[in-house]
Amino acid sequence: MTIDSSRPLRVVIPPVPEGTPVGNWWPVTVAVDWIETPYTDGKPDPEVLTDADIYIGTDFNTEMGNAANSLKAILIAAAGYDRIDPSAVPTGVVIANAYHHEAPIAEWVMAVAVAMDHELLSSERKFRNGDWTHWPARYGSYRELYGRTFGIIGYGAIGKRVARLANAYDMKVIAAGRRAETGVEAKADDVEYGSGPEAMDRVLREADFVLVGTPLIDTTRGLIGEREIGLMRKDAYLINPARGHIVDEKALYDSLASNLIAGAAIDTWYEYPVTETDSPRPSKYPFWELDNVIMTPHHSGATVGTRDRRAATVAANIDRIAKGQPLVNVLNDISTI
Repeated sequence: MTIDSSRPLRVVIPPVPEGTPVGNWWPVTVAVDWIETPYTDGKPDPEVLTDADIYIGTDFNTEMGNAANSLKAILIAAAGYDRIDPSAVPTGVVIANAYHHEAPIAEWVMAVAVAMDHELLSSERKFRNGDWTHWPARYGSYRELYGRTFGIIGYGAIGKRVARLANAYDMKVIAAGRRAETGVEAKADDVEYGSGPEAMDRVLREADFVLVGTPLIDTTRGLIGEREIGLMRKDAYLINPARGHIVDEKALYDSLASNLIAGAAIDTWYEYPVTETDSPRPSKYPFWELDNVIMTPHHSGATVGTRDRRAATVAANIDRIAKGQPLVNVLNDISTI
């Protein structure tokens, strides 16, 4: 990566909130020319990337790649990189992401687990309207997390954090991942871990709650389909704060509509807004008509803390580029260095 140290780095960013100094939003220590520009559907006008050194964003396509004649790095202020087209990235460009969302996502996961298990939303809504249906004298006893089994598919940063919280609830935690060597770390976390398809099937069969915690890549698209959901217990819940397309859309809807599983909490979807004002339904199937689903608009990790920690990581990588130092969180699978 060749850097012209005689001038500030040119960095393309979306507009920061009015009245907020750019340096506060992206706390770099080196000289930078900030290029603030609107993003539509996560992307700037490709021509803005001409002569830019660094692009901060979650999306990159062929038009952007053709225009980016001086690009050195794509810095993703998020964890996911499924909207970066590797074939569009110019040769020599390094791509790095930022995590820091595992704490709030794990909090959301445990919150929806409790809410589903205690039928919290339905109970509150009915009782508010004078309905005593959920009074234990009429409803019966509720379940509890204590002593139950929490299953995790994808034992990365989110899975590990959820495991810690599930252990705090005195739950049994089982997990499945891609790499056998992760088992040593999982054992230290008091997690029963296995790798490969058989381990995932075990999680699906045994868990009261199944967390989807993998990234969306070619091998995980549609990972959870009709067969996999069919392995789950009828009284089990699916929780997906990862990416919608990891779970087959139709298979998930059909299983919930026919009560093949007890319910689901879904934070990541199949359709998203592309402008500042449009409000598409998140799926072509009417999940919103089902009473065994908690739906949230991809906000489980969107906290002030996540934002600030990611901004610090991105800013530190800008500093490293200016100083000719190696970056952190480099995505070797899609970087073209």
